[in-house]
Amino acid sequence: MQPPSLSLPERVYAALSAQIRDGSLAPGTRLPIEPLLCERYGVSRTALREAIARLKAEGLVDVRQGRGTVVLPATAATSFRFALDGADDAGQVGQILELAELRLGVETTAAGLAAQRRTDAQLALLKASLDAMEDAVRNGTDGSEADLAFHAVVAQATGNAQYRMFMEFLRGRFATAIAASRLHSAHHVGMTHEAQREHRAIYEAIAAQKPAAAERAMRRHIEAAAARLAAGKQARE
Repeated sequence: MQPPSLSLPERVYAALSAQIRDGSLAPGTRLPIEPLLCERYGVSRTALREAIARLKAEGLVDVRQGRGTVVLPATAATSFRFALDGADDAGQVGQILELAELRLGVETTAAGLAAQRRTDAQLALLKASLDAMEDAVRNGTDGSEADLAFHAVVAQATGNAQYRMFMEFLRGRFATAIAASRLHSAHHVGMTHEAQREHRAIYEAIAAQKPAAAERAMRRHIEAAAARLAAGKQARE
């Protein structure tokens, strides 16, 4: 059984990667279709796709049009890893805070590029994610998936495939960080609304095509999210 601290995408990733590495899923094996995998692991399609995206980013599988998800030979796997698995709560928080420093470099610049290059269709996707987060704040529900989608669209709107692919590589890590930050915010009155105001500022700067403002808004958001998480860690110590 996987540690209960792992998110659903992390648990699916851990299960599938273990089967690939121990040979239970041999190279060339095609994974079952999405509905079967969702039923097997008891997760949504969104959680499953996050897990598959991480497997793909690590060179363990390839997603092929018309053939589904296929296991790759071990030599195709990359050696670069972000390891949160197995850490205790304090260790995970520390690693998520380290990830925030990386996000500052990647996402701040991405927001500026998105403000310059975004299309109307991408702006509409950002607005849809923003509205979904607003609904979650209003209803007291989990807005993590909409939050993750918002940041993914920012990367897509850069028009730079390398940003999109790098964000896809980090998707599982970002999902853990976003979920942890939102969980902490939900326990403190006003913080969820604060996070929503930060997202709105990013959206408005990108909509207005103001790169410097978009970069500042993204930086403020990531720094504030890290501060909220750090404050929660201190309170528990």
